[in-house]
Amino acid sequence: MKSEVIFTGTELLLGQILNTNAQHLQQTLASMGIDLFFQVTVGDNKKRIKEAILQASSRSDLVIICGGLGPTEDDLTREALSEALGIPLAEHPDARIITERFFKSRGIEMSSNNLKQALAPQGAVILDNPLGTAPGLALDYNRKLYVLVPGPPNEFKNMIDHQVAPMLPKRMEAAAVIRSRVLKLCGIAESKVDEMAGQLFQSRNPTLAPTAKFSEIHLRITSKASGSKEAENMNDAMEQKVMGLLGSYVYGKDNETLQQVVGKMLGDMKITLAVAETFSGGYLSHLLTSFPRCADFFKLSAVADVDGLENLLGMKISARNNPVAELAEIIREKAKADIGIAISGISGGLFPADQAVTIATSLAGRTLCKEVLLLPGDGVELRQRAVQICLVLLWHTLKKRPDGRCRLADGGIQEPGARIQNGNSLL
Repeated sequence: MKSEVIFTGTELLLGQILNTNAQHLQQTLASMGIDLFFQVTVGDNKKRIKEAILQASSRSDLVIICGGLGPTEDDLTREALSEALGIPLAEHPDARIITERFFKSRGIEMSSNNLKQALAPQGAVILDNPLGTAPGLALDYNRKLYVLVPGPPNEFKNMIDHQVAPMLPKRMEAAAVIRSRVLKLCGIAESKVDEMAGQLFQSRNPTLAPTAKFSEIHLRITSKASGSKEAENMNDAMEQKVMGLLGSYVYGKDNETLQQVVGKMLGDMKITLAVAETFSGGYLSHLLTSFPRCADFFKLSAVADVDGLENLLGMKISARNNPVAELAEIIREKAKADIGIAISGISGGLFPADQAVTIATSLAGRTLCKEVLLLPGDGVELRQRAVQICLVLLWHTLKKRPDGRCRLADGGIQEPGARIQNGNSLL
């Protein structure tokens, strides 16, 4: 079954609200093995909504239209569907009961314009909406299934889960499921992933698709099969192939985050750390202390500008030969921690200080230090990027070799006390 989704609402086009309905519907259709080939967003304009419906009718078996079912003048989805299919609207008794029920149950007088929500194309099946005033509807016409659902997220999700999803298997010619999982990598560039595992991206079922996110690469494995077990087995086989090629860069999967993985490693290894931040405003400390077991490993956080840290630590940081690397070592010693981390806007020499951020981790005298050229972005985005790179560096520090040397993202070995600069393998 080929499906298409139309979201209506000028507020979506203007970016005034985030369309969280899209993800829930995408996941629902995928879990049922229904192919979603097109997703369209249209403003509150009847002519354009009608055109979108006609276009969807020409190429899809299932058309789901979200939003525009309320009582106001800009709620135009019913009218657009009626005109697109040439089926007149009429008041539906079930729809009127649903609309009136909302007001009666709350002891509120219903204004007359709400009766617009009781209209439906002739032959439609009304879908209950226990959370709002606008009923949904399903219309089987000319071998196509049209489904209208309300836009408010709580009403939308409830109707999709309890009204729409149960009716769809009856329309499907054969049972099928789609199962996905995501492998998360860090410390490697997208081009390097393509070089090492490019042949796997040619697979049709399962598929393997990369997505770059800050300092990470996410690889989504997706399999379509006649049953869940078969699909999961196909995903397992593809995951084994990926791990054979890129396993040293995979830190987690699905909903795991890098800070969660790093926090768990610190707790399991019984390693403590201290943090000094002059650039990131405490964002790294915030992420690491969000981990439930943070008390097991988090010893100290110092968040200040360079002058503040110099006064606090009694040292002239900016005058040092390798200031950020030494700051990481000093904060480690002050807290009597195993690892010291420093994030600062002080430049180590390759880039001007106002263009770069320097990150260092110190573990028992072994230091990894990286100066990163800042890409354009607002303050929040730059701090997020710097902290993410720091977490990557910390993850690699924790994955050090038994001989005490630290493995870098590109497969090289960083000798104790040395510096790495101007590299892009961690970006």
